[in-house]
Amino acid sequence: MTLSDMKIRPATEEDINAVIRITKANGHFWTPEVDGTEALTRILEWDNNLFLVYDDAGVQGFVLGTWDGARAYIHKISVHPDVKGKGIGTLLVTHAIEFFGNLGAPTVAVAAADGTRDEEENSTGFWEKVGFEPIPARLMIHFDVQKVIENEDK
Repeated sequence: MTLSDMKIRPATEEDINAVIRITKANGHFWTPEVDGTEALTRILEWDNNLFLVYDDAGVQGFVLGTWDGARAYIHKISVHPDVKGKGIGTLLVTHAIEFFGNLGAPTVAVAAADGTRDEEENSTGFWEKVGFEPIPARLMIHFDVQKVIENEDK
């Protein structure tokens, strides 16, 4: 496998199992409600900003982003462990930046694990290598949407 063999295209419903396979291979399949088949189907129906990199052997990685008309955000990037370190992640990020830039995004942001909160990985070096600059803020919010809805009814 060489980087020149890699091609990028938007994902389709037929690719969902490959996306899940790569997510699981990296140990990042934490919540089926967010990473599973139904969620990926909704993503593809809503706003397909899920791109795959593939070669003759199949799908090797993906990048998922979002664009709200003012900002672009890379939500997730994942490359199969067997082909990590060969430039595929950089290829995917570059594609996402070009895609969002062509839509009019003035910036692209990402929330990256920096290893300071019991995270297994520190990915800031990768993001800086591809041109991202760290900012002195880290905000990650997660709550159960269903619980919020149920509390409003009381």
